[in-house]
Amino acid sequence: MIVTTRPWSDPADLQRVSTLVRAFPHEQLHVVDLPYRLASWALEDGRNARLWYDAAGGLLAFAIIQRPWQALDFFVHPGAREIGIEPAMMVWAAERMQELAAEQGDALALFVTVRDDQRDRSTLLQQHGFALAGWSLVHLARPLTDVIPEPRLPPGFTLRPLNGDAEVESYVRLHRTAFGTNNMTIAWRRRTLAAREYVPELDVVAVAPDGSLAAFCVCWLSANTRLGQIEPFGVLPQYQGLGLGRAALLEGLWRLQAHGALEALVFTYGDDTPAIRLYTGTGFRPDFHTVTFVRTFRG
Repeated sequence: MIVTTRPWSDPADLQRVSTLVRAFPHEQLHVVDLPYRLASWALEDGRNARLWYDAAGGLLAFAIIQRPWQALDFFVHPGAREIGIEPAMMVWAAERMQELAAEQGDALALFVTVRDDQRDRSTLLQQHGFALAGWSLVHLARPLTDVIPEPRLPPGFTLRPLNGDAEVESYVRLHRTAFGTNNMTIAWRRRTLAAREYVPELDVVAVAPDGSLAAFCVCWLSANTRLGQIEPFGVLPQYQGLGLGRAALLEGLWRLQAHGALEALVFTYGDDTPAIRLYTGTGFRPDFHTVTFVRTFRG
Protein backbone atom coordinates (compact mmCIF):
# COMPACT_ATOMS: atom_id res chain seq x y z
CA MET A 1 0.00 0.00 0.00
CA ILE A 2 1.26 3.45 -0.97
CA VAL A 3 1.03 5.84 1.96
CA THR A 4 1.57 9.59 1.93
CA THR A 5 1.80 11.92 4.91
CA ARG A 6 1.44 15.65 5.51
CA PRO A 7 1.00 18.10 8.40
CA TRP A 8 -2.37 19.47 9.48
CA SER A 9 -3.18 22.24 7.02
CA ASP A 10 -6.77 22.14 5.79
CA PRO A 11 -9.87 23.20 7.79
CA ALA A 12 -11.59 20.15 6.30
CA ASP A 13 -9.13 17.98 8.23
CA LEU A 14 -11.40 18.38 11.26
CA GLN A 15 -14.22 16.55 9.55
CA ARG A 16 -11.92 13.94 8.01
CA VAL A 17 -10.51 13.03 11.43
CA SER A 18 -13.95 13.02 13.04
CA THR A 19 -15.37 10.77 10.32
CA LEU A 20 -12.49 8.28 10.64
CA VAL A 21 -12.79 8.01 14.43
CA ARG A 22 -16.58 7.72 14.44
CA ALA A 23 -16.42 4.87 11.93
CA PHE A 24 -14.65 2.78 14.59
CA PRO A 25 -16.07 3.99 17.93
CA HIS A 26 -14.59 1.13 19.95
CA GLU A 27 -11.05 1.70 18.69
CA GLN A 28 -10.32 5.11 20.23
CA LEU A 29 -10.45 6.55 23.75
CA HIS A 30 -11.85 9.91 22.66
CA VAL A 31 -14.83 9.55 20.37
CA VAL A 32 -17.70 11.41 22.00
CA ASP A 33 -15.54 14.26 23.35
CA LEU A 34 -13.41 14.44 20.18
CA PRO A 35 -14.81 17.89 19.18
CA TYR A 36 -13.55 19.34 22.46
CA ARG A 37 -10.04 18.01 21.86
CA LEU A 38 -9.96 19.03 18.19
CA ALA A 39 -10.85 22.59 19.21
CA SER A 40 -7.76 22.96 21.42
CA TRP A 41 -5.02 25.46 20.62
CA ALA A 42 -2.66 22.65 19.65
CA LEU A 43 -4.04 22.78 16.11
CA GLU A 44 -3.40 26.50 15.77
CA ASP A 45 0.05 25.28 14.67
CA GLY A 46 -0.26 22.64 11.96
CA ARG A 47 3.16 21.24 12.89
CA ASN A 48 1.57 19.69 15.98
CA ALA A 49 -0.43 17.20 13.90
CA ARG A 50 0.26 14.72 11.14
CA LEU A 51 -2.05 12.86 8.73
CA TRP A 52 -1.47 9.68 6.74
CA TYR A 53 -3.37 8.90 3.51
CA ASP A 54 -3.69 6.01 1.08
CA ALA A 55 -3.14 6.35 -2.68
CA ALA A 56 -6.81 7.17 -3.24
CA GLY A 57 -6.72 10.04 -0.75
CA GLY A 58 -8.50 8.20 2.04
CA LEU A 59 -7.44 9.12 5.57
CA LEU A 60 -5.70 6.19 7.26
CA ALA A 61 -4.36 7.73 10.45
CA PHE A 62 -3.63 10.87 12.40
CA ALA A 63 -1.48 11.94 15.33
CA ILE A 64 -1.89 15.15 17.32
CA ILE A 65 0.38 16.47 20.05
CA GLN A 66 -2.20 18.00 22.36
CA ARG A 67 -0.18 20.87 23.81
CA PRO A 68 -2.66 21.72 26.61
CA TRP A 69 -2.10 18.29 28.17
CA GLN A 70 1.25 17.38 26.55
CA ALA A 71 -0.54 14.26 25.36
CA LEU A 72 -0.43 12.35 22.08
CA ASP A 73 -3.80 11.59 20.48
CA PHE A 74 -3.46 9.10 17.67
CA PHE A 75 -5.59 6.71 15.63
CA VAL A 76 -4.92 4.22 12.83
CA HIS A 77 -7.56 2.63 10.64
CA PRO A 78 -7.76 -1.03 11.77
CA GLY A 79 -7.05 -2.16 8.22
CA ALA A 80 -3.78 -0.23 8.10
CA ARG A 81 -2.13 -1.30 11.33
CA GLU A 82 0.25 -3.77 9.75
CA ILE A 83 1.98 -1.33 7.39
CA GLY A 84 4.13 0.53 9.92
CA ILE A 85 2.17 3.73 10.48
CA GLU A 86 2.20 3.50 14.28
CA PRO A 87 6.01 3.30 14.53
CA ALA A 88 6.20 6.21 12.07
CA MET A 89 3.88 8.17 14.36
CA MET A 90 6.20 7.66 17.31
CA VAL A 91 9.19 8.85 15.28
CA TRP A 92 7.30 11.94 14.10
CA ALA A 93 6.06 12.72 17.63
CA ALA A 94 9.59 12.43 19.04
CA GLU A 95 10.99 14.75 16.38
CA ARG A 96 8.25 17.34 16.96
CA MET A 97 8.63 17.19 20.74
CA GLN A 98 12.37 17.67 20.41
CA GLU A 99 11.69 20.79 18.29
CA LEU A 100 9.30 22.15 20.92
CA ALA A 101 11.74 21.46 23.74
CA ALA A 102 14.51 23.25 21.82
CA GLU A 103 12.22 26.23 21.13
CA GLN A 104 11.35 26.52 24.82
CA GLY A 105 14.84 25.75 26.05
CA ASP A 106 13.41 23.41 28.64
CA ALA A 107 12.46 19.78 29.18
CA LEU A 108 9.04 18.70 27.95
CA ALA A 109 7.19 15.49 28.74
CA LEU A 110 4.87 13.72 26.31
CA PHE A 111 2.18 11.42 27.71
CA VAL A 112 0.42 8.61 25.86
CA THR A 113 -2.56 6.82 27.34
CA VAL A 114 -3.66 3.34 26.26
CA ARG A 115 -6.08 0.76 27.61
CA ASP A 116 -4.41 -1.49 30.14
CA ASP A 117 -5.22 -4.55 27.99
CA GLN A 118 -3.52 -3.14 24.85
CA ARG A 119 -0.23 -4.97 25.29
CA ASP A 120 0.85 -4.35 21.70
CA ARG A 121 0.52 -0.60 22.16
CA SER A 122 2.39 -0.74 25.46
CA THR A 123 5.20 -2.66 23.78
CA LEU A 124 5.33 -0.16 20.92
CA LEU A 125 5.64 2.76 23.32
CA GLN A 126 8.41 1.09 25.32
CA GLN A 127 10.29 0.38 22.09
CA HIS A 128 10.22 4.10 21.38
CA GLY A 129 11.56 5.25 24.72
CA PHE A 130 8.37 5.63 26.76
CA ALA A 131 8.06 4.36 30.31
CA LEU A 132 5.10 3.95 32.65
CA ALA A 133 4.19 7.28 34.23
CA GLY A 134 3.04 5.79 37.52
CA TRP A 135 -0.60 6.85 37.32
CA SER A 136 -3.68 5.62 35.52
CA LEU A 137 -7.19 6.70 34.57
CA VAL A 138 -10.48 5.01 35.32
CA HIS A 139 -13.21 5.29 32.69
CA LEU A 140 -16.73 5.07 34.04
CA ALA A 141 -20.12 4.59 32.38
CA ARG A 142 -23.70 5.15 33.47
CA PRO A 143 -26.89 3.98 31.72
CA LEU A 144 -29.35 6.77 31.01
CA THR A 145 -32.37 4.50 30.65
CA ASP A 146 -33.45 4.92 34.29
CA VAL A 147 -34.75 7.82 36.33
CA ILE A 148 -32.07 10.43 37.08
CA PRO A 149 -32.30 12.03 40.55
CA GLU A 150 -33.38 15.66 40.60
CA PRO A 151 -30.49 18.09 41.08
CA ARG A 152 -30.56 19.79 44.48
CA LEU A 153 -28.85 23.15 44.54
CA PRO A 154 -27.53 25.15 47.47
CA PRO A 155 -29.80 28.14 48.24
CA GLY A 156 -29.51 30.96 45.73
CA PHE A 157 -27.77 28.95 42.99
CA THR A 158 -29.29 28.15 39.59
CA LEU A 159 -28.47 25.88 36.64
CA ARG A 160 -28.76 26.82 32.98
CA PRO A 161 -26.93 26.55 29.65
CA LEU A 162 -23.96 28.81 28.95
CA ASN A 163 -25.07 32.04 27.28
CA GLY A 164 -23.04 31.41 24.15
CA ASP A 165 -20.29 33.76 23.07
CA ALA A 166 -21.48 36.41 25.52
CA GLU A 167 -20.17 34.29 28.41
CA VAL A 168 -17.06 32.82 26.84
CA GLU A 169 -14.69 35.10 28.72
CA SER A 170 -16.46 34.40 32.03
CA TYR A 171 -16.29 30.69 31.30
CA VAL A 172 -12.55 30.84 30.58
CA ARG A 173 -11.91 32.53 33.93
CA LEU A 174 -14.10 29.91 35.63
CA HIS A 175 -12.30 27.00 33.93
CA ARG A 176 -8.83 28.33 34.68
CA THR A 177 -9.61 28.89 38.34
CA ALA A 178 -11.36 25.54 38.79
CA PHE A 179 -8.41 23.60 37.35
CA GLY A 180 -5.60 25.93 38.45
CA THR A 181 -4.22 26.20 34.92
CA ASN A 182 -4.22 28.68 32.04
CA ASN A 183 -4.69 25.97 29.40
CA MET A 184 -8.20 27.06 28.48
CA THR A 185 -8.29 30.00 26.06
CA ILE A 186 -11.01 32.20 24.61
CA ALA A 187 -10.24 30.95 21.08
CA TRP A 188 -10.47 27.31 22.19
CA ARG A 189 -13.81 27.86 23.90
CA ARG A 190 -15.20 29.71 20.90
CA ARG A 191 -14.20 26.84 18.63
CA THR A 192 -16.15 24.42 20.81
CA LEU A 193 -19.25 26.60 20.33
CA ALA A 194 -18.73 26.40 16.57
CA ALA A 195 -18.20 22.62 16.43
CA ARG A 196 -20.78 20.76 14.36
CA GLU A 197 -21.44 18.39 17.26
CA TYR A 198 -21.95 21.13 19.85
CA VAL A 199 -25.42 21.24 21.44
CA PRO A 200 -25.93 24.51 23.38
CA GLU A 201 -28.46 22.94 25.77
CA LEU A 202 -25.80 20.45 26.91
CA ASP A 203 -23.34 23.16 27.97
CA VAL A 204 -24.36 23.45 31.63
CA VAL A 205 -23.20 26.12 34.08
CA ALA A 206 -24.12 26.77 37.70
CA VAL A 207 -24.69 30.40 38.61
CA ALA A 208 -23.92 31.79 42.08
CA PRO A 209 -26.30 34.13 43.93
CA ASP A 210 -24.25 37.14 42.78
CA GLY A 211 -24.69 36.14 39.12
CA SER A 212 -21.16 34.85 38.56
CA LEU A 213 -20.41 31.42 37.10
CA ALA A 214 -19.56 28.89 39.81
CA ALA A 215 -19.37 25.49 38.09
CA PHE A 216 -19.59 23.87 34.67
CA CYS A 217 -20.53 20.51 33.19
CA VAL A 218 -19.99 20.40 29.44
CA CYS A 219 -21.70 17.43 27.82
CA TRP A 220 -21.06 15.98 24.36
CA LEU A 221 -23.41 13.75 22.40
CA SER A 222 -22.58 11.23 19.67
CA ALA A 223 -25.87 10.83 17.83
CA ASN A 224 -24.88 7.72 15.87
CA THR A 225 -23.86 5.75 18.98
CA ARG A 226 -26.29 7.53 21.37
CA LEU A 227 -23.43 7.98 23.82
CA GLY A 228 -22.87 11.09 25.92
CA GLN A 229 -19.73 12.24 27.66
CA ILE A 230 -18.91 14.71 30.41
CA GLU A 231 -15.85 16.78 29.45
CA PRO A 232 -14.89 19.06 31.08
CA PHE A 233 -16.51 19.32 34.51
CA GLY A 234 -15.41 21.52 37.40
CA VAL A 235 -16.36 23.68 40.40
CA LEU A 236 -14.70 26.80 41.76
CA PRO A 237 -12.68 25.97 44.91
CA GLN A 238 -14.75 28.26 47.15
CA TYR A 239 -17.95 26.42 46.23
CA GLN A 240 -16.71 22.87 46.60
CA GLY A 241 -18.33 20.75 49.28
CA LEU A 242 -21.78 22.33 48.85
CA GLY A 243 -23.19 19.71 46.49
CA LEU A 244 -22.92 22.07 43.55
CA GLY A 245 -20.85 19.66 41.45
CA ARG A 246 -23.32 16.84 41.99
CA ALA A 247 -26.20 19.11 40.99
CA ALA A 248 -24.44 20.27 37.79
CA LEU A 249 -23.52 16.68 36.92
CA LEU A 250 -27.10 15.43 37.38
CA GLU A 251 -28.38 18.34 35.30
CA GLY A 252 -25.99 17.36 32.54
CA LEU A 253 -27.09 13.72 32.70
CA TRP A 254 -30.75 14.73 32.58
CA ARG A 255 -30.12 16.88 29.52
CA LEU A 256 -28.18 14.10 27.77
CA GLN A 257 -31.06 11.72 28.46
CA ALA A 258 -33.55 14.25 27.08
CA HIS A 259 -31.47 14.46 23.88
CA GLY A 260 -31.61 10.70 23.33
CA ALA A 261 -28.36 9.46 24.89
CA LEU A 262 -28.58 5.93 26.28
CA GLU A 263 -25.31 5.97 28.21
CA ALA A 264 -22.98 8.57 29.69
CA LEU A 265 -19.19 8.33 29.93
CA VAL A 266 -16.62 10.11 32.07
CA PHE A 267 -13.02 9.53 33.13
CA THR A 268 -10.82 10.64 35.99
CA TYR A 269 -7.54 9.81 37.68
CA GLY A 270 -7.53 6.38 39.26
CA ASP A 271 -6.47 7.81 42.64
CA ASP A 272 -8.94 10.73 42.65
CA THR A 273 -11.12 9.33 45.41
CA PRO A 274 -13.48 12.35 45.72
CA ALA A 275 -14.22 12.35 41.98
CA ILE A 276 -14.77 8.60 41.88
CA ARG A 277 -17.05 8.87 44.90
CA LEU A 278 -19.08 11.59 43.16
CA TYR A 279 -19.41 9.61 39.95
CA THR A 280 -20.32 6.31 41.57
CA GLY A 281 -22.74 8.16 43.83
CA THR A 282 -24.60 9.38 40.75
CA GLY A 283 -24.85 5.98 39.09
CA PHE A 284 -21.56 5.59 37.23
CA ARG A 285 -19.63 2.32 37.42
CA PRO A 286 -16.02 1.59 36.36
CA ASP A 287 -15.91 0.36 32.76
CA PHE A 288 -12.18 0.00 32.03
CA HIS A 289 -8.80 1.41 33.03
CA THR A 290 -6.03 2.99 31.05
CA VAL A 291 -2.31 3.30 31.76
CA THR A 292 -0.15 6.26 30.85
CA PHE A 293 3.35 6.24 29.42
CA VAL A 294 5.72 9.21 29.37
CA ARG A 295 8.88 10.24 27.55
CA THR A 296 10.86 13.37 28.37
CA PHE A 297 12.53 15.54 25.73
CA ARG A 298 15.23 18.01 26.72
CA GLY A 299 15.89 21.32 25.01
